[in-house]
Amino acid sequence: MLAAAALAMLVSVPAAQAADATPMDPNPGPAGSFAWKGFNWEKRFWGGAPQYNRAFAAANVSGPNANGYVTMKLTNPTGASPVAAEFQSTRKGFGYGTYSTTVEKNLSLLQKEVVWGCLFTYDPLAEPGFNEIDLCEASAWGGGASYGQSWPVTQGHGYWFDASKPPGQGNNTTVFDVTASPITTHRMVWEPGRLTFETYAGAGYVGTLLKRTVLEGSTVPVPAKEQVHFNLWVTGGGGGDPAHVKPENVVIRDFSFTPASTTPPPVPAPAIKLTATTTNSKGSNTTALTWTGAAGTSVTLWTDGTQKTVLNSGSFVNKIKDGATTAYKICDAGGCSAVVNV
Repeated sequence: MLAAAALAMLVSVPAAQAADATPMDPNPGPAGSFAWKGFNWEKRFWGGAPQYNRAFAAANVSGPNANGYVTMKLTNPTGASPVAAEFQSTRKGFGYGTYSTTVEKNLSLLQKEVVWGCLFTYDPLAEPGFNEIDLCEASAWGGGASYGQSWPVTQGHGYWFDASKPPGQGNNTTVFDVTASPITTHRMVWEPGRLTFETYAGAGYVGTLLKRTVLEGSTVPVPAKEQVHFNLWVTGGGGGDPAHVKPENVVIRDFSFTPASTTPPPVPAPAIKLTATTTNSKGSNTTALTWTGAAGTSVTLWTDGTQKTVLNSGSFVNKIKDGATTAYKICDAGGCSAVVNV
């Protein structure tokens, strides 16, 4: 029986790894708990922050499975003491380049005490901001009841530049609403002084662009010995009931990293698509503008360099008396359409 069990174990290990056929990166990092998407990864078995009761378990990370997916579980075996999950790359130092991940999780159903730490870079020795860049972190941060408020689950694109300061002061973050999409894809391009984040509904970059964020300036982290992390944990603040959270699962379908030094990141296509049709009558132009892909309740309409806030209804009619050619573009908080001249 022992020989059979040992043989079964030997057979099962290559099968789990064989599901992921990604060639190993030239610098995959030291061997860890498992290999996945070209890199070596370590399951967290030690306790500590940020989990409110400091409990983590390596068993809460499993895979890759037959599809090449990694599953993370937040468990609560006693019903009153949840156990978190985390894994991190063994490689230290990724630096500038393009990072992406595809995640299977309906974030609109995330419990208010749960934090989904979706692909973030972190170097505990890189003070003051620890080189933390958060591509797709999501939470309601306890729900806000302790402040007499009700916070929804939101996602964030951002980074820390001074971890000694509280949220909103030591970080630069854009927060946006979650959707009920069961799968989301996230991409981050890290360049000197610039971070570009994108979150899409569905697998890959063909679905709806939910949010595009560009953050620039001297506080953008510079490469150090950051590792790539994923974690699923419980916050003790905000007025929630952290001890009694129910189990949660997240499936991570994909991860990739392309260093900037080998393949320059592609310039993202404008998320907003603008078209214009003009009719001329008695020397005046009447232009019907239509657009798709803009986020928010209002957008900025640029007309020959002059801006105007209009309702994000997907259409607008503009009249120009002199009948000359006019340049238009539509912008939201994340970016602008291509310029259309009519």
